[in-house]
Amino acid sequence: MKLWLDALTPKQGRLLAFIARELSSRGHKTLVTARLYDYTIATMKRCSVEPIVVGVYGGASLRGKLEADVERMRLLLEVVGDDFDVLVAYVNPSAARVAFGLGKPYVALTDSPHSRAVSLLSLPLASHVVYPSCIPRTEFEHYVDVRRTKLVPYVGVDEVLWLREFVSSKSILAELGLEELEYVVVRPPEIWASYHPGSPGELWLGIVEGLVRRGYTVVYMPRYGAEDPLLRRVEGRVVVPDYEKGVDGPSLEFFAAAVVTGGATMARESALLGTPGITLYPGKLYVNEFVSSLGLPLHRASSPRQVAEIVDRYARMPREELRQRARRVIENLESPLEPLLRILHSIEAGLQEQ
Repeated sequence: MKLWLDALTPKQGRLLAFIARELSSRGHKTLVTARLYDYTIATMKRCSVEPIVVGVYGGASLRGKLEADVERMRLLLEVVGDDFDVLVAYVNPSAARVAFGLGKPYVALTDSPHSRAVSLLSLPLASHVVYPSCIPRTEFEHYVDVRRTKLVPYVGVDEVLWLREFVSSKSILAELGLEELEYVVVRPPEIWASYHPGSPGELWLGIVEGLVRRGYTVVYMPRYGAEDPLLRRVEGRVVVPDYEKGVDGPSLEFFAAAVVTGGATMARESALLGTPGITLYPGKLYVNEFVSSLGLPLHRASSPRQVAEIVDRYARMPREELRQRARRVIENLESPLEPLLRILHSIEAGLQEQ
């Protein structure tokens, strides 16, 4: 089959890069596109996938998001055309609309029912929705018509796909001038995302300053490049990975003392590696609660003081014990690849019967 995969964010880029490589190894033809945003393109290239760059991020305003999405839809139709059998993507309004308009199946991957706007614009157009079973089915039922869209759960989380075969590389330490367990990765929230209520800059400035006072090097990963609202205030005191080159995220997290993020993916990914992951995301996330319930070091915090206390607590614990526990957990979890392969096999069989 000819499969089209489209990524919007760095997390989606990594996930879909691994899926594209696996599908190609199984004889499928894959076309991979991605939006120019954050570390997305660099992440995919580091995963040995060279995407076609189509469209840009719309910024903070609703009008900017709408204009960028409308333009991206036009560009996708121009670049991709109708030369594909199935679209595989995360919740993705522009790609979903193109696939739907051309009468092609759209297999949606998601762990984010809280991302209401893009879910409303994407999931109703999907033939299948693949999601972690720790999220109640009802969280997705109100987005779709269950008579035409199949909800397909799996026992695991997205990050298992690329962490199952993960091998750490200390080259990241030399690349950024770091020492193992002597730095903390800090990733601010997506305050311009439709689902995020925003987060004051003073909070994140306090987190960075508190960690620096404790003697840690801070690796700061801005969300919006030079437009990151906090970047100018922390420059000169932190290490900022190059946007063009990107960074080996899992290795960076593996050797860190901790990872602090305003989102969820990096904190969850870190915990699955045995590195303390701390999220300041203000809402309830089923996937985070699931990972925490497995005994992995994933925590919520709401202040610089709480962040510092969690980092200090783990500084006194043997890291290898945490890593071994994380490896045992990953071995017993599924990734979205398993249900996706079953779905694609079913779609291919249906196409052959036509």
